[in-house]
Amino acid sequence: MTTPTAGELPPLFELAGVGFTRSGRPILADVDWRIAAGERWAVLGPNGCGKSTLLKLAIGMLWPTSGTILRLGADRVDLRAFRRRIGWITDTVTEQVPAAEPVLDTVLSGRFAQLGLTLYEGMTIDDGDRRQAGRLLERLDCGGLVDRTFGVLSQGERRKVLIARALLADPLCLVLDEPCAGMDPGARERFLAWFGSLLRATAGPAVILVTHHIEEILPEFTGTLVLRDGRVLARGRSADVLTAATLESLYDARIDRLVACDGRTWPVWSGRAADHVPVGERANRLWTNSLRHVRDDAPGA
Repeated sequence: MTTPTAGELPPLFELAGVGFTRSGRPILADVDWRIAAGERWAVLGPNGCGKSTLLKLAIGMLWPTSGTILRLGADRVDLRAFRRRIGWITDTVTEQVPAAEPVLDTVLSGRFAQLGLTLYEGMTIDDGDRRQAGRLLERLDCGGLVDRTFGVLSQGERRKVLIARALLADPLCLVLDEPCAGMDPGARERFLAWFGSLLRATAGPAVILVTHHIEEILPEFTGTLVLRDGRVLARGRSADVLTAATLESLYDARIDRLVACDGRTWPVWSGRAADHVPVGERANRLWTNSLRHVRDDAPGA
């Protein structure tokens, strides 16, 4: 990768007082956030808190209804060119890749920002391009996938191939939106171990991980933004932000303890509501949270 270093680029995104309203309903309000080139951030929050909307605003897929967004230090950039250098890895992208497409073609499609490699007039792929894509897969420890088709891959393998596809385009930033969704616990841990190794092996582009599971935040993500109900609950160094007090406020549930291992943190929930939740709401919220965790941890969720 030839992505410029942090000292060669202005901040990728600078959000100041950003809000977003849809059909009269506020989705985000008063969000301040700044990401520099090469930084690694996690965005943590429950389903429906505005995480994906925030990222779509940052890269110019949506427009804020209040506040300002600078990209590469400017309030106006060529959004089409800018978005081509944002590697977005999400279930929606995964579902649009043709199942019968060879893995090598899926990786090569990143050069043209396509989902499904199609060569139109003036577009060419030669043996050198295919060797480059193959070398990238080898470097990412995915060489064994090169002769397979996308549709037969596991969830974790698909995420790896999409990361290779994004890296081929020399991105400014990778955005992984719930990358472990649908994985069983073993597959999730294998994917996170692989991804952590990738992050440690290269400076690379900026990386943003969107999740609602604190234990998925690897130690390589030194910054964490916590969203609750469309507002910033906490923002800063992950070690300072990922506390029991923050998580209890975020999920309206009491934490018995936090367990740290290899730079990651697992919450052990006590089964009691947090003290600040009104008594009349506690049973409903605990039941909802319990169902959410059952759904999220089930294979195929």
